Amino acid sequence: MIRRKRLVGILVSAVFCGCSSGSSTSGSGGGTDAGGGGTDGTAPQDGSMPDSSTEGSGGDASPSTDGSAMEGSTPLDGGGEAGTMQTVEMTFYGWADNSPPGNAIAYPKNGGFPTIHDAAGGTGTYADPITYATDKSELPVGTIVYAPVIEKYLVMEDDCGQCDTDWSGSMKWHIDVWMNSNGTESSSALVACEDQWTQDTTTIEINPPPGRMVTTAPLFDPSTNTCRTTP
Repeated sequence: MIRRKRLVGILVSAVFCGCSSGSSTSGSGGGTDAGGGGTDGTAPQDGSMPDSSTEGSGGDASPSTDGSAMEGSTPLDGGGEAGTMQTVEMTFYGWADNSPPGNAIAYPKNGGFPTIHDAAGGTGTYADPITYATDKSELPVGTIVYAPVIEKYLVMEDDCGQCDTDWSGSMKWHIDVWMNSNGTESSSALVACEDQWTQDTTTIEINPPPGRMVTTAPLFDPSTNTCRTTP
């Protein structure tokens, strides 16, 4: 199913896509993320990393046992060959603008797919990457990428209607990333955070090794409706 729709406070319009330029829509039970935040946000649009990854970390931490760096730590050397760098459009979607609303994904692990989660989620470490959606012809189901701009690993587990259109129409690279949400948050605050972090162009690393800088704190906190300004 194709999903993902744009909300502003209350649902205002639906977008048939997994990642769209102005909203996100991820599908349920095999859904497809259909949108992404807008492009008027304050997050850097050039694909560079924000100045700091230590906000709220309380200082440096030791590397985690899964090979990824913990929040506030210095990056590890990776211990393996680098992946392939690719410029993409990066949009975001969450609980409210998934279609239907919720955290269902098109390619859940319990559905027999080579993925990690049964529903959208993840913390951003190499062992627990965050769900993203795109056209499976662009990036195969289960493909792990690393996104420096948000300092998180991601895994392809969902379909994205706008991504499908972008890829089939002009082979434009577009991924739509799940933003932490659970249905208790303000939908308008969630969508505003999606907009803030949307990147017209940014660079990702496809099939990266473990050991990249990781900040595990989510970009959005549904309990306080707070959007982070740095990873």
